[in-house]
Amino acid sequence: MYKQLSLSKKLGSITLAVMMSLVSFGIFPALAQSNHQLKMPRALPTPKARPKMEYSPDLLLVMPAANTEQEDIDKALKEAHGTVVDTMGEGKLKVYIVKTERGKLESTEKTLGKDKHFKAISRNYRFRAQLIPNDPNFTGQWHLGAINCPRAWDSTMGNGTKVAIFDSGCQASVADLTGKTQKGYDATTFWARLTVLGGPGLLGDLLGGIGGALSGGAQNDVQGHGTLVATTAAATANNMVNVAGVAPGATVYPVQIAGSSGMTDDIAIMAGMLNMMASGNRIVNISYGAYPPFGFTNAALHAPLHLYFQEFYYIKGGLIFISSGNDGAFDPDPLMPYLNVVSAIDPSMSLANFSNWGTCITFTGPGKDIVCTDRAGNVRTVDGTSFSSPIVASTAALVWNANPSLPNVWVQHILKASCFRAGAAPWTPYYGYGMPDAERAVRMARGL
Repeated sequence: MYKQLSLSKKLGSITLAVMMSLVSFGIFPALAQSNHQLKMPRALPTPKARPKMEYSPDLLLVMPAANTEQEDIDKALKEAHGTVVDTMGEGKLKVYIVKTERGKLESTEKTLGKDKHFKAISRNYRFRAQLIPNDPNFTGQWHLGAINCPRAWDSTMGNGTKVAIFDSGCQASVADLTGKTQKGYDATTFWARLTVLGGPGLLGDLLGGIGGALSGGAQNDVQGHGTLVATTAAATANNMVNVAGVAPGATVYPVQIAGSSGMTDDIAIMAGMLNMMASGNRIVNISYGAYPPFGFTNAALHAPLHLYFQEFYYIKGGLIFISSGNDGAFDPDPLMPYLNVVSAIDPSMSLANFSNWGTCITFTGPGKDIVCTDRAGNVRTVDGTSFSSPIVASTAALVWNANPSLPNVWVQHILKASCFRAGAAPWTPYYGYGMPDAERAVRMARGL
């Protein structure tokens, strides 16, 4: 067995060396360095019909204002006929999960919204994965060449840098993820409450560690989407199996926020974010969303969740990458420093015909004909901003691995400064600041 393994590794090294030589000579165009700038779209995507937004019936997420007495909170909730069924977080991130009387969600929401004792209120919205299924035929990993991964790999493959995949779990047993997928965290279970009860800080870190130990983890993919995303970001290279991720040496930290239905909600994502604060993760990818204006970019609609996002970015020094969505729709929400919203391009280097776009877009990345591995270990070709987002997130992993001492704002700045752009425009509503160039970004991180 040892001899067979050694031979396999040697053959894998030879294969990668030959492949890289072919890339250098332009004989392997699917992975060759991209010389194309982004193209301004000739026609914008055709928006899909707006679906009805889903949320938990008769349930509100309520955050008290600073220095509010418990007596005042209890009184206000009682007068609004709201019953506290659970809490999460502590201090400035404390959230009351409030059950309203049947059919009184809207009126209770308005009443509490006018009360000075509360700083943020939202419904518990539900989100779907941003995936468009496609035929499982291998078309070549063009996206690796588009963002200059092979040349970046000369310096780093992201070895050991963690990328947290908020999804349906990921199948750690597939060859592309074996040995590199941590236990992770299941934010959909009772044990998630052990993390969220403590909130940020020493108590939260302690309870988060206990909760993480008791959690069953997220090494099984209950729906299938998470493995596709994880292998896009970090599938092992040089193992003679299937595909390579953008950061093939990175470690995957799976966070299960969705069940077999493929749906998640604000509560699960907040639980996952508190686990990030307790576990020290710095890169988060969330490939879920909803039709604008109901998606994550709406800070007013998801006020408690955004306070968690802000804590992770400003206090914990992390970066969050989210998919813009596949509705072909305009998103009017503003750019936010603490959220990196990623649209999708196709192999022609133009906006994909399904991608959302708008004033909230930070980056773009390949999202059409992306070759990855599914939870059964088979090669799949998929479309969606579900994949452009982890491509950019794992580029950040390469940058951080090249220079681990960089603060998050500098990693973000490097990604922006390295971008392929559409002409001379520094920012567009289609591509944001552009598509990061992995090789250039890694060189910038090293001061070269």
